[in-house]
Amino acid sequence: TLGRVLFYDKNLSDNNTVSCASCHQQAFAFSDPLVTSVGLNGENTGRHSMRLINSRFSNEGNFFWDERASTLEEQVLMPFQDPVEMGMTLDEVVTTVQQQSYYPELFQNAFGTDEINSDRISKALAQFVRSIVSYSSKYDLGRAMVTSPGANFPNFTTEENTGKNIFFQTI
Repeated sequence: TLGRVLFYDKNLSDNNTVSCASCHQQAFAFSDPLVTSVGLNGENTGRHSMRLINSRFSNEGNFFWDERASTLEEQVLMPFQDPVEMGMTLDEVVTTVQQQSYYPELFQNAFGTDEINSDRISKALAQFVRSIVSYSSKYDLGRAMVTSPGANFPNFTTEENTGKNIFFQTI
């Protein structure tokens, strides 16, 4: 719950206009339909936001397109500190969280004490991201109908199965 509240909290951007969810939209597999996401002052970010859904199953090893974060806990703090994305420092994020009346109880429930720091913020956000799991998409339903991912899915069109099979041939 704490991670989810942090993820959707626009107070954690410099001008209170964007949250993690602004670029990682639930309706788009926790990604963005735009080629580049829009930051706190209407500026475009340098890249397309990566999808977050099923991150817990990722074997990519590093995070971001340029792989600059080696853990999810490290990754979740970086957008706060990007001047285009959220425009804060970690100290400002911690102070802002400390100033919100609803956070102490959430930290207490999550960690056993109401201490708020950047390590706990990163752990809560990373755990929330790990909880974002697809289980009823068209792909999930099709995969449940066959014994291997290479088999044609009965609920896919011929074109969808062709695309899926090409994808699996390239990985």
